[in-house]
Amino acid sequence: MCWARRLVVALTLLVSPHVVEGALDADDCGACHGSVTAHADMTGGHAIVLDCGSCHADRRPGRVGPRHRAIARCAECHDAAGHPERAALRRKRRAQRNCLACHDPHGSINRQLVRTDIVWRRKVLQVTFTSEAGAGPGGFTDTNGPGTGLCEVCHGKTDVYRRDGSGDAHFTDSCTLCHDHAVHFDPVASAANCGLCHAGQAAAHARPSGHAPLACATCHAETSTTPGPDHRTAEACESCHDRATHAPAGRAPLACAQCHDPHGSENADLVRSLLTTTAGATVPIRFDNIEGVAEGSFASASSPGSGICEVCHTTTRFYRADGGGEAHFDLSCLPCHRHRDGFAP
Repeated sequence: MCWARRLVVALTLLVSPHVVEGALDADDCGACHGSVTAHADMTGGHAIVLDCGSCHADRRPGRVGPRHRAIARCAECHDAAGHPERAALRRKRRAQRNCLACHDPHGSINRQLVRTDIVWRRKVLQVTFTSEAGAGPGGFTDTNGPGTGLCEVCHGKTDVYRRDGSGDAHFTDSCTLCHDHAVHFDPVASAANCGLCHAGQAAAHARPSGHAPLACATCHAETSTTPGPDHRTAEACESCHDRATHAPAGRAPLACAQCHDPHGSENADLVRSLLTTTAGATVPIRFDNIEGVAEGSFASASSPGSGICEVCHTTTRFYRADGGGEAHFDLSCLPCHRHRDGFAP
């Protein structure tokens, strides 16, 4: 729109609502709402996919003046959860105000429409949010200025990442992996973040011999979305595998996890790389072939007593942990000693 028409629009508003010839377009809005439309060029705005009319329906076609456009509610397009939850519930009838406390719907130089100035308890807090890293410059917690990150500036009593720069050690991954906007940023356990709390199991799950093609939920059904003890079940191995297990003479059958790591292993068939023997000792195990008496197999040719079958044997006739025993077949153990029979011959 030319400068003359912009001037006409602006001057008429100072007097009264006025009929304007022709429909107003998005550029026209800037004549009166310059500070708002200036946000359109910022990185976090709606301008990339929306024009003014997408959120501000024309209530008085062809007319300008007070309330000539409607103001859409954020909840019409977005989840209405606010943070913290108690404030969101208190402002249930003022959900729009709750959103606008942290977001500028027209645009911001910050990501996700986050305001550069957030007012919290009558204090104006300066916020730079240019990265969705958990801990990093311009992230949820700012490593260049502890206490100044988006999540930190309001926190006075949290266990971690407080505005005074203190707090316990915590995860440095993106906060939203565990703290979901849809539930007021309360912590939520999901398939996407299991590895943050269960790092050891996640690392094992990625090893060559493992259940890696299966999602965590295959064996661990959700009982609660809130992280904590027993928030997921632990499926018994027997639910999917044969129930037979090794039962040394006079002893109770060994648990599956005695020899196998259910999450994963560098060895074949989930065999543990560190195995606790029936005598209580912890020994290293290499198991990557099934030839019988060979390196990395059931019995070791170079170091008798260190193979997977040998390390627990103290009273057997063959292949004992002390490296002794009578002569026996040197072929694979499996044709005669099957797992489904508890390795009985």
